[in-house]
Amino acid sequence: MAACIPLLFLYNSCKLPLPWIHGTKIASYASVMRSLCASETIKGNIGFTMVELVVVVVILTLVIGIGIPTYHLTIKPTAHLNGAARQLHSDIQLARLRAVSHNVRCGVVLSAGPSYTLFVDNNPANSQYDYTDDGDDTNDEEVIKTFNLGNEYLAVQFDTSQGGGDGISFANNTVIMTPRGVAADVVGDEGIFLVNEKGEGRRIIVNGVGGVRLEKY
Repeated sequence: MAACIPLLFLYNSCKLPLPWIHGTKIASYASVMRSLCASETIKGNIGFTMVELVVVVVILTLVIGIGIPTYHLTIKPTAHLNGAARQLHSDIQLARLRAVSHNVRCGVVLSAGPSYTLFVDNNPANSQYDYTDDGDDTNDEEVIKTFNLGNEYLAVQFDTSQGGGDGISFANNTVIMTPRGVAADVVGDEGIFLVNEKGEGRRIIVNGVGGVRLEKY
């Protein structure tokens, strides 16, 4: 209201012509004052009502209630499968890099879990993981790392409908990389097959020249 008084005084003292609003001349200075004061009142009433806040809360609750089950049923299983496949793909490439850089044979042996062990192959005669739990590690392989995919990526398993019934097509469930960077005893493409509870599949393919790739199936 205080902001309206100077403007009204200005119109009265200067004898200014009546203003036009949307093509219509204002009939009186009182109309000018009422219009200005109404705009001031509107500016002072900006905010949310309780009804508006309740509506927003209800909408957010519905969105969250629908979104969380959808995430667990559709998005999360796929994310776990992709994560497990990328992890195994990366460690097979690590075995190849370690073999070339250290001039040794390096391999990955797969086992139930699903899990795998990355190791240095100290016995190249058999191209497999040699380990005996007898307290004497003289003839045992050097373990670089062991990783359990089942613990980190829930509900991801080897696909037993592929790879001869266990989801793995490598002999002795082991892939060995030589110091030249090629895969020992691999002819053509061989692989490891992973599947989640939705039936989605990923395979890690290794060829004879040591190439490693990740595919959907």
